Amino acid sequence: DSGFFDKTDRIDWATLDAYKDNKTGELMGPQHPFEVEFARGIMQQKSDSLDCGTYVAAFAEFLSDEIKVPSIPFQSEYLRSRYATLLWKYGTDKANAGYVSQNDDPIRLKAASIILPDDELFN
Repeated sequence: DSGFFDKTDRIDWATLDAYKDNKTGELMGPQHPFEVEFARGIMQQKSDSLDCGTYVAAFAEFLSDEIKVPSIPFQSEYLRSRYATLLWKYGTDKANAGYVSQNDDPIRLKAASIILPDDELFN
């Protein structure tokens, strides 16, 4: 531990104008209060792991699909492979459909696709 955060000055939120009412100058309270629910006994990332993105993606998937978060650890290598496969499939489907992004970038010609026989796809 380098002690970096111990040496860092803390922000005094009460003194920042962005958090004060424009008319009264008083510190504003929460505009949209929300309830915090603490969960116990759910899977957690190991402290020496660098898989935080995988955990965030998995939790987002559980929450959006309204799936109960499991209490057992998941296989992060499996999830990395799964997410990579889903992204690859998404990109392939877009390319096959001739999808062109509509943004302010200059127009580029679509690259030609060559379909290889299955026996040429592997070394």
